[in-house]
Amino acid sequence: MSTDTNSISLVIFTCEGREHLLYHTINSFNEICNYKFSKIILAIDGQISHSVVDHVKPDVIIQSYQRKGYVNSIIETIAHIQTPYFFWLEDDFMFNQQIQFEYLMGVMHNHPNWAGIFLSRTAPLTMSDKKTHHFDHFYLPSFGYSVSPALCNTKHLKAGLKALVDFPKNEKLKVYGFETFLDDYFIQHGLSYAMPDPGETPHVIHTGKLESTAREYHMINSIDKNVTLINKEYISGFGYNKKIKLKNKAGAFFKLWLATSWLSLKLWSSREAYDFAFRIYLSYLNKFKN
Repeated sequence: MSTDTNSISLVIFTCEGREHLLYHTINSFNEICNYKFSKIILAIDGQISHSVVDHVKPDVIIQSYQRKGYVNSIIETIAHIQTPYFFWLEDDFMFNQQIQFEYLMGVMHNHPNWAGIFLSRTAPLTMSDKKTHHFDHFYLPSFGYSVSPALCNTKHLKAGLKALVDFPKNEKLKVYGFETFLDDYFIQHGLSYAMPDPGETPHVIHTGKLESTAREYHMINSIDKNVTLINKEYISGFGYNKKIKLKNKAGAFFKLWLATSWLSLKLWSSREAYDFAFRIYLSYLNKFKN
């Protein structure tokens, strides 16, 4: 297997309001990565600071000036990838371990039916995670396909996304996410994917949970202009149309009050607490103020 540097592109996905996350993600990634990518492609949904773009130093920028949602951004961006493999990087991860790109590319070459190898957010792996053993320290994740930082087979992702675009959309599918669709597509077409055992430390840490983009824009219906509710109706990541009992709301109110009170005091002495408080404030501005 040739390890030609033209074999892998780096594709970074971000959207407006997440510059602070992207900046730290790029710093962390650069610390653990010395691989020379064929191209660095930055996909931007909406508008972000030029200073952050300069920090990323992309070769190609694919931007929707007015936000169209994550799935639209994915479809447009991956269509431009010309290398056989690409590394999928969202804007809210920190890296704990070096990534052996040439080794992973060799594994992908030897397993042409794999759609990707993605990195683990948790460690150590559970028995459920290790239920299906590919070989050596590679396992089939029990929770399905994911776009955690991953080395992807471009051909398979393009085929899966074409199927997503062509798939009939209707209101009943408003909670059918693109990851679930791709997982179903890969299974139906005899394709697989893998995750290496990270050992005692997870490969990556997901830092952007507080600023998670609206779930409705992760659904396959978000690309269909004829489905009107997708642009208006909030979809919870904890379950669609799940009613919350009054006692649970009351409990959340007091827990939130205690947590924010503690954080307000702690930020005076802890930089970590200050940064966390700042992220909460940004999340409030992005999601609720307007």
